[in-house]
Amino acid sequence: MKSEVYQGKIKQYDATKGYGFIGGLEQDVFFHISDFPLEDGEPKRNERVKFMVVENNGKFKAVKIQRVVDQSAKAKKSRAVENNTTITSALLSNFKNK
Repeated sequence: MKSEVYQGKIKQYDATKGYGFIGGLEQDVFFHISDFPLEDGEPKRNERVKFMVVENNGKFKAVKIQRVVDQSAKAKKSRAVENNTTITSALLSNFKNK
């Protein structure tokens, strides 16, 4: 694999072992949690990421992993529903307190 940025989705992640695999290329790519940004928590299945690939003992490993905001229609709808639920809860909370 060339030294370029790839995109894929978290296929699986084992929190107890600290590693997982990213799918979306011709083969799944191994990643270690130390190469994953943890500001927003641990990796989640189907989370979109971009990354670079290095060779590690004859196998490929994802490094410099970054989360990518999912721009699919399904993801946008899910974010809208989540936002509407938050607003509705806040309004109902204010209404109940009066």
